[in-house]
Amino acid sequence: MKGKQIAVCSKERDYARRFAEFANSKKDPLFAVHGFTDYGELTTYTKEHPIDILLLSEECQGQLPGDENLGKVILLSEKEYQEEGTYPAIYKFQSCSQVLRLAMDLYAEQAQETLGLALRAERIKRIGLYSPIGRTGKTSFALALGKEIAKRRRTLYLNMEEYSGFSALYPYGDGWTLSELMYFLKQGKKAFACKLEGVIQQIGGLDYIPPLRSPVELRHIGKQDWKALLDALERESRYEVVILDLSGMVNGLFEILDDCDLIYMLTEEDETARAKVAQYEDTLSLLDLEHIMERTQKLSMSGGGEIEFLAKAESRRWIGI
Repeated sequence: MKGKQIAVCSKERDYARRFAEFANSKKDPLFAVHGFTDYGELTTYTKEHPIDILLLSEECQGQLPGDENLGKVILLSEKEYQEEGTYPAIYKFQSCSQVLRLAMDLYAEQAQETLGLALRAERIKRIGLYSPIGRTGKTSFALALGKEIAKRRRTLYLNMEEYSGFSALYPYGDGWTLSELMYFLKQGKKAFACKLEGVIQQIGGLDYIPPLRSPVELRHIGKQDWKALLDALERESRYEVVILDLSGMVNGLFEILDDCDLIYMLTEEDETARAKVAQYEDTLSLLDLEHIMERTQKLSMSGGGEIEFLAKAESRRWIGI
């Protein structure tokens, strides 16, 4: 990962400057970004500093000499829709974050090498959220907890429910989802960190992977696929905490729970809820997985305002205060 670079070249000085400032302001960016308004300056720079991605405005395309130090060339087009040409194109006049995501995705599809190892002192902390009871506020608590931890630790939220409702609650348009990320992994491609960067969205400072759009997709993801994803995050991401919002439909659910550092189980106090929890605990006992309950903390939500309070309280154990 070290030394990877993007150059953005546009005759619009403000565009090149703003884009570089935005990209470099991100915490632990994958690539250092440099802005250029003069093609001569760009080529002089690349003689000593080969770049991996060149974002080139269309008005500069005629100057392109085919220099091998220019890496993957992506055109910044002023047309929202453009026919396929020599180089892939991205619509220039959209948010810097969207341009960067699309560039990362294009690079990831063709990269021939793994970008590098995760730069963190220890393994990712895995927080699981699971309950055999429905409608407990599990996802609301998971998101509130994630936002609190993300203030101090690089945190990723992963929703693994059959019906997350995210596309309506937190619209992400036509962006990539967990489905595309899983497909990328299955293809055995190298630049997982870049693909991940192209998929990630944010809610209130918390990074998340847009969930699957259909429960049918969830059924087709095997336990080895989940393991491959979590291993890739461990190996090639800089996240320090991952929050796994689980459902009973996840293949390999118990294996995932077994690998969590802590599991939050949101409960209710009625007789039916207690019976469901008891059946779940009996299942763990039959599978010789009683130790999962030893790492499980039960939380009961009795009021809407309690979620934020509990999230702040619980976040302290993960951020070290």
